[in-house]
Amino acid sequence: MTSTNSSFHLALLFVAAALSLCCCATAFAKCGDTPAPMPTPDKSGCTDSGLYYAIYGTGQPLLAIHGLGASMYSWREFVKVPNTFPGYQIILIDLKGSGNSDKPHNKNYSIKTQRDLVYDFILKQNLKNLTLVGNSYGGAVSLILTMKLMKMNPGLLTRLILIDSGGSNKMLPWYLKLLRTPVLGWLALQILTPEEAADTVLKNAYYNDCLITKEQIAAYAAPIGAPGGKYALLQISKGAIPKDIKKIMAHYSTITVPTSILWGADDKVIPLAIGEMLHDKIKGSSLDLVKECGHVPQEEKPAETICWMRKVLGLPSVPCPK
Repeated sequence: MTSTNSSFHLALLFVAAALSLCCCATAFAKCGDTPAPMPTPDKSGCTDSGLYYAIYGTGQPLLAIHGLGASMYSWREFVKVPNTFPGYQIILIDLKGSGNSDKPHNKNYSIKTQRDLVYDFILKQNLKNLTLVGNSYGGAVSLILTMKLMKMNPGLLTRLILIDSGGSNKMLPWYLKLLRTPVLGWLALQILTPEEAADTVLKNAYYNDCLITKEQIAAYAAPIGAPGGKYALLQISKGAIPKDIKKIMAHYSTITVPTSILWGADDKVIPLAIGEMLHDKIKGSSLDLVKECGHVPQEEKPAETICWMRKVLGLPSVPCPK
Protein backbone atom coordinates (compact mmCIF):
# COMPACT_ATOMS: atom_id res chain seq x y z
CA MET A 1 0.00 0.00 0.00
CA THR A 2 1.37 3.43 -0.93
CA SER A 3 1.80 6.24 1.54
CA THR A 4 -0.94 8.22 -0.23
CA ASN A 5 -3.43 5.33 -0.07
CA SER A 6 -2.59 4.71 3.57
CA SER A 7 -3.25 8.33 4.46
CA PHE A 8 -6.51 8.25 2.51
CA HIS A 9 -7.76 5.16 4.38
CA LEU A 10 -6.81 6.67 7.74
CA ALA A 11 -8.74 9.81 6.84
CA LEU A 12 -11.78 7.72 5.89
CA LEU A 13 -11.62 5.86 9.21
CA PHE A 14 -11.41 9.13 11.13
CA VAL A 15 -14.40 10.60 9.27
CA ALA A 16 -16.42 7.42 9.80
CA ALA A 17 -15.65 7.47 13.52
CA ALA A 18 -16.58 11.15 13.74
CA LEU A 19 -19.90 10.51 11.99
CA SER A 20 -20.56 7.63 14.36
CA LEU A 21 -19.98 9.88 17.37
CA CYS A 22 -22.27 12.57 15.95
CA CYS A 23 -25.04 10.04 15.32
CA CYS A 24 -24.70 8.73 18.86
CA ALA A 25 -24.82 12.24 20.26
CA THR A 26 -27.87 13.14 18.21
CA ALA A 27 -29.83 10.29 19.79
CA PHE A 28 -29.21 11.77 23.21
CA ALA A 29 -30.41 10.14 26.40
CA LYS A 30 -33.54 11.82 27.67
CA CYS A 31 -33.81 13.06 31.23
CA GLY A 32 -34.54 10.42 33.82
CA ASP A 33 -34.77 7.45 31.44
CA THR A 34 -32.43 5.41 33.62
CA PRO A 35 -32.95 5.70 37.40
CA ALA A 36 -29.72 6.22 39.31
CA PRO A 37 -28.68 3.38 41.66
CA MET A 38 -29.82 5.40 44.64
CA PRO A 39 -32.40 5.07 47.42
CA THR A 40 -35.88 5.95 46.19
CA PRO A 41 -36.32 9.72 46.62
CA ASP A 42 -39.40 11.37 48.08
CA LYS A 43 -39.64 13.37 44.88
CA SER A 44 -37.82 13.34 41.57
CA GLY A 45 -38.25 14.70 38.09
CA CYS A 46 -36.85 16.73 35.25
CA THR A 47 -36.66 20.48 34.88
CA ASP A 48 -37.87 22.18 31.71
CA SER A 49 -34.21 22.43 30.70
CA GLY A 50 -33.67 18.68 31.12
CA LEU A 51 -31.93 18.43 34.48
CA TYR A 52 -32.74 15.34 36.51
CA TYR A 53 -33.20 15.92 40.25
CA ALA A 54 -34.04 13.92 43.36
CA ILE A 55 -35.26 15.22 46.72
CA TYR A 56 -34.95 13.41 50.05
CA GLY A 57 -36.69 14.40 53.28
CA THR A 58 -37.98 17.75 54.48
CA GLY A 59 -36.51 20.84 56.08
CA GLN A 60 -34.06 23.53 55.01
CA PRO A 61 -32.79 22.83 51.51
CA LEU A 62 -29.25 21.48 51.04
CA LEU A 63 -28.37 21.28 47.36
CA ALA A 64 -25.32 19.16 46.41
CA ILE A 65 -23.55 19.48 43.04
CA HIS A 66 -21.31 16.70 41.73
CA GLY A 67 -17.98 16.77 39.90
CA LEU A 68 -16.85 16.28 36.30
CA GLY A 69 -17.79 12.87 34.89
CA ALA A 70 -19.81 12.12 38.01
CA SER A 71 -23.49 12.37 38.91
CA MET A 72 -25.72 12.62 41.96
CA TYR A 73 -24.56 9.05 42.73
CA SER A 74 -21.46 10.72 44.21
CA TRP A 75 -23.65 11.89 47.14
CA ARG A 76 -25.32 8.52 47.81
CA GLU A 77 -23.95 8.30 51.37
CA PHE A 78 -25.77 11.55 52.24
CA VAL A 79 -29.12 9.87 51.58
CA LYS A 80 -28.33 6.21 52.30
CA VAL A 81 -29.84 6.54 55.78
CA PRO A 82 -32.86 8.83 56.31
CA ASN A 83 -32.34 11.92 58.44
CA THR A 84 -28.54 11.90 58.17
CA PHE A 85 -28.78 15.69 58.46
CA PRO A 86 -31.78 16.34 60.73
CA GLY A 87 -33.80 19.38 59.73
CA TYR A 88 -32.41 19.40 56.19
CA GLN A 89 -33.90 18.38 52.89
CA ILE A 90 -31.22 16.88 50.64
CA ILE A 91 -31.58 17.91 47.00
CA LEU A 92 -29.41 16.20 44.40
CA ILE A 93 -29.14 17.24 40.78
CA ASP A 94 -27.40 15.97 37.67
CA LEU A 95 -25.78 18.75 35.70
CA LYS A 96 -26.46 19.12 31.98
CA GLY A 97 -24.89 16.20 30.10
CA SER A 98 -24.31 14.21 33.30
CA GLY A 99 -26.04 11.36 35.07
CA ASN A 100 -29.67 11.08 34.01
CA SER A 101 -29.93 14.62 32.63
CA ASP A 102 -30.33 15.42 28.94
CA LYS A 103 -27.27 15.17 26.72
CA PRO A 104 -28.22 17.27 23.69
CA HIS A 105 -25.95 17.56 20.68
CA ASN A 106 -25.01 21.22 21.07
CA LYS A 107 -22.00 23.09 22.37
CA ASN A 108 -23.80 25.03 25.09
CA TYR A 109 -22.12 23.20 27.98
CA SER A 110 -20.09 26.02 29.53
CA ILE A 111 -19.71 26.21 33.28
CA LYS A 112 -21.74 29.45 33.21
CA THR A 113 -24.55 27.59 31.43
CA GLN A 114 -24.45 24.98 34.20
CA ARG A 115 -24.59 27.77 36.78
CA ASP A 116 -27.59 29.38 35.12
CA LEU A 117 -29.50 26.10 34.82
CA VAL A 118 -29.03 25.37 38.53
CA TYR A 119 -29.90 28.99 39.36
CA ASP A 120 -33.20 28.62 37.47
CA PHE A 121 -33.88 25.36 39.32
CA ILE A 122 -33.34 27.08 42.68
CA LEU A 123 -35.79 29.86 41.81
CA LYS A 124 -38.46 27.57 40.37
CA GLN A 125 -38.24 25.27 43.40
CA ASN A 126 -38.46 28.38 45.61
CA LEU A 127 -35.49 27.24 47.70
CA LYS A 128 -34.80 29.59 50.61
CA ASN A 129 -32.29 29.45 53.47
CA LEU A 130 -30.24 27.40 51.03
CA THR A 131 -27.04 25.51 51.81
CA LEU A 132 -24.98 24.87 48.68
CA VAL A 133 -22.48 22.00 48.56
CA GLY A 134 -20.10 21.41 45.66
CA ASN A 135 -17.34 18.89 44.97
CA SER A 136 -14.62 19.36 42.32
CA TYR A 137 -16.22 20.80 39.13
CA GLY A 138 -19.42 21.12 41.15
CA GLY A 139 -17.49 23.31 43.58
CA ALA A 140 -16.47 25.59 40.72
CA VAL A 141 -20.12 25.78 39.64
CA SER A 142 -21.08 26.53 43.25
CA LEU A 143 -18.58 29.38 43.49
CA ILE A 144 -19.91 31.29 40.50
CA LEU A 145 -23.48 30.39 41.45
CA THR A 146 -22.88 31.83 44.92
CA MET A 147 -21.73 35.14 43.46
CA LYS A 148 -24.79 35.29 41.19
CA LEU A 149 -27.17 34.51 44.06
CA MET A 150 -25.53 37.16 46.25
CA LYS A 151 -25.98 39.74 43.49
CA MET A 152 -29.44 38.78 42.23
CA ASN A 153 -31.09 37.27 45.33
CA PRO A 154 -29.43 38.56 48.50
CA GLY A 155 -30.27 36.51 51.58
CA LEU A 156 -31.43 33.42 49.70
CA LEU A 157 -28.15 31.53 50.22
CA THR A 158 -27.12 31.00 53.84
CA ARG A 159 -24.05 28.75 53.55
CA LEU A 160 -21.48 27.52 51.03
CA ILE A 161 -19.63 24.21 51.48
CA LEU A 162 -16.76 23.35 49.15
CA ILE A 163 -15.26 19.86 49.00
CA ASP A 164 -11.99 19.55 47.01
CA SER A 165 -13.36 22.30 44.81
CA GLY A 166 -12.39 23.50 41.38
CA GLY A 167 -12.30 27.21 40.69
CA SER A 168 -8.87 27.93 39.23
CA ASN A 169 -7.11 27.67 35.88
CA LYS A 170 -3.97 26.39 37.59
CA MET A 171 -2.96 22.83 38.55
CA LEU A 172 -5.73 21.33 36.43
CA PRO A 173 -6.32 17.57 36.58
CA TRP A 174 -4.44 15.67 33.86
CA TYR A 175 -7.61 14.12 32.45
CA LEU A 176 -9.27 17.53 32.16
CA LYS A 177 -6.23 18.80 30.25
CA LEU A 178 -6.45 15.74 28.00
CA LEU A 179 -10.17 16.14 27.29
CA ARG A 180 -9.65 19.82 26.50
CA THR A 181 -6.92 19.03 23.97
CA PRO A 182 -8.23 19.06 20.36
CA VAL A 183 -8.42 15.59 18.76
CA LEU A 184 -6.61 13.86 21.65
CA GLY A 185 -9.54 14.29 24.02
CA TRP A 186 -11.93 12.87 21.44
CA LEU A 187 -9.60 9.96 20.68
CA ALA A 188 -9.18 9.12 24.36
CA LEU A 189 -12.95 8.77 24.78
CA GLN A 190 -13.11 6.50 21.71
CA ILE A 191 -10.23 4.25 22.76
CA LEU A 192 -11.34 3.66 26.35
CA THR A 193 -14.55 1.86 27.20
CA PRO A 194 -16.81 3.72 29.64
CA GLU A 195 -15.81 1.22 32.33
CA GLU A 196 -12.10 1.75 31.66
CA ALA A 197 -12.54 5.53 31.75
CA ALA A 198 -14.49 5.37 35.01
CA ASP A 199 -11.98 3.00 36.60
CA THR A 200 -9.04 5.21 35.60
CA VAL A 201 -10.59 8.40 36.95
CA LEU A 202 -11.77 6.80 40.20
CA LYS A 203 -8.35 5.30 40.90
CA ASN A 204 -6.84 8.74 40.42
CA ALA A 205 -9.44 10.26 42.75
CA TYR A 206 -8.96 7.79 45.62
CA TYR A 207 -6.11 7.60 48.11
CA ASN A 208 -6.94 3.94 48.77
CA ASP A 209 -8.25 2.57 45.47
CA CYS A 210 -8.97 -0.78 47.12
CA LEU A 211 -12.16 0.89 48.37
CA ILE A 212 -13.50 1.33 44.84
CA THR A 213 -16.35 -1.09 44.09
CA LYS A 214 -17.65 -2.64 40.89
CA GLU A 215 -20.96 -0.86 41.57
CA GLN A 216 -19.16 2.49 41.58
CA ILE A 217 -17.41 1.80 38.31
CA ALA A 218 -20.70 0.73 36.72
CA ALA A 219 -22.52 3.81 38.07
CA TYR A 220 -19.85 6.17 36.76
CA ALA A 221 -19.62 4.35 33.42
CA ALA A 222 -23.36 4.28 32.67
CA PRO A 223 -23.82 7.99 31.80
CA ILE A 224 -20.61 8.01 29.71
CA GLY A 225 -21.85 4.98 27.77
CA ALA A 226 -25.35 6.39 27.30
CA PRO A 227 -26.25 7.89 23.91
CA GLY A 228 -24.58 11.29 23.74
CA GLY A 229 -22.61 10.64 26.94
CA LYS A 230 -19.11 10.87 25.47
CA TYR A 231 -20.02 13.93 23.43
CA ALA A 232 -21.47 15.67 26.49
CA LEU A 233 -18.44 14.86 28.65
CA LEU A 234 -16.14 16.30 25.99
CA GLN A 235 -18.19 19.51 25.74
CA ILE A 236 -18.38 19.90 29.54
CA SER A 237 -14.60 19.59 29.71
CA LYS A 238 -14.08 22.15 26.96
CA GLY A 239 -16.33 24.62 28.76
CA ALA A 240 -15.03 23.98 32.29
CA ILE A 241 -12.71 26.99 32.42
CA PRO A 242 -14.41 30.30 31.54
CA LYS A 243 -12.43 32.80 29.50
CA ASP A 244 -12.71 35.37 32.27
CA ILE A 245 -11.50 32.98 35.00
CA LYS A 246 -8.94 35.47 36.33
CA LYS A 247 -11.67 38.09 36.79
CA ILE A 248 -13.89 35.50 38.49
CA MET A 249 -11.10 34.45 40.86
CA ALA A 250 -10.50 38.09 41.77
CA HIS A 251 -14.13 38.27 42.94
CA TYR A 252 -13.93 35.31 45.34
CA SER A 253 -13.08 37.88 47.98
CA THR A 254 -16.61 39.30 47.61
CA ILE A 255 -18.20 36.10 48.93
CA THR A 256 -19.62 36.90 52.35
CA VAL A 257 -21.85 33.91 53.10
CA PRO A 258 -20.36 31.55 55.71
CA THR A 259 -18.05 29.23 53.78
CA SER A 260 -16.58 25.92 54.93
CA ILE A 261 -13.94 24.07 52.90
CA LEU A 262 -13.04 20.38 53.23
CA TRP A 263 -10.07 18.79 51.42
CA GLY A 264 -8.67 15.31 51.09
CA ALA A 265 -5.11 15.64 52.40
CA ASP A 266 -3.88 13.32 49.64
CA ASP A 267 -5.85 14.76 46.72
CA LYS A 268 -3.93 14.09 43.48
CA VAL A 269 -6.61 15.62 41.25
CA ILE A 270 -6.87 19.15 42.68
CA PRO A 271 -4.01 19.77 45.13
CA LEU A 272 -4.44 21.30 48.56
CA ALA A 273 -2.80 24.49 47.27
CA ILE A 274 -6.07 25.33 45.51
CA GLY A 275 -7.99 24.82 48.74
CA GLU A 276 -5.56 27.11 50.53
CA MET A 277 -6.03 29.72 47.80
CA LEU A 278 -9.82 29.59 48.22
CA HIS A 279 -9.49 29.76 52.00
CA ASP A 280 -7.24 32.80 51.67
CA LYS A 281 -9.53 34.63 49.24
CA ILE A 282 -12.87 33.90 50.94
CA LYS A 283 -12.72 35.90 54.15
CA GLY A 284 -13.87 34.11 57.29
CA SER A 285 -13.85 30.70 55.61
CA SER A 286 -12.61 27.58 57.35
CA LEU A 287 -10.38 24.86 55.88
CA ASP A 288 -10.27 21.32 57.24
CA LEU A 289 -8.49 18.20 56.01
CA VAL A 290 -9.42 14.53 55.83
CA LYS A 291 -6.33 12.36 56.35
CA GLU A 292 -5.49 9.52 53.98
CA CYS A 293 -8.16 10.69 51.57
CA GLY A 294 -8.20 11.74 47.94
CA HIS A 295 -10.45 13.90 45.78
CA VAL A 296 -13.91 12.67 46.80
CA PRO A 297 -14.14 12.54 50.62
CA GLN A 298 -17.92 12.06 50.45
CA GLU A 299 -17.26 8.73 48.73
CA GLU A 300 -13.91 7.57 50.11
CA LYS A 301 -14.40 8.75 53.70
CA PRO A 302 -18.19 9.23 53.99
CA ALA A 303 -18.41 8.84 57.79
CA GLU A 304 -15.74 11.49 58.36
CA THR A 305 -17.31 13.80 55.78
CA ILE A 306 -20.81 13.46 57.22
CA CYS A 307 -19.49 14.06 60.74
CA TRP A 308 -17.69 17.21 59.57
CA MET A 309 -20.82 18.37 57.73
CA ARG A 310 -22.97 17.94 60.83
CA LYS A 311 -20.56 20.15 62.79
CA VAL A 312 -20.58 22.78 60.03
CA LEU A 313 -24.38 22.77 59.98
CA GLY A 314 -24.56 23.07 63.77
CA LEU A 315 -26.28 19.72 64.23
CA PRO A 316 -25.95 17.56 67.35
CA SER A 317 -22.47 16.05 67.38
CA VAL A 318 -21.85 12.36 66.81
CA PRO A 319 -18.64 10.39 67.41
CA CYS A 320 -16.35 11.03 64.45
CA PRO A 321 -13.95 8.44 63.05
CA LYS A 322 -10.30 9.24 63.70
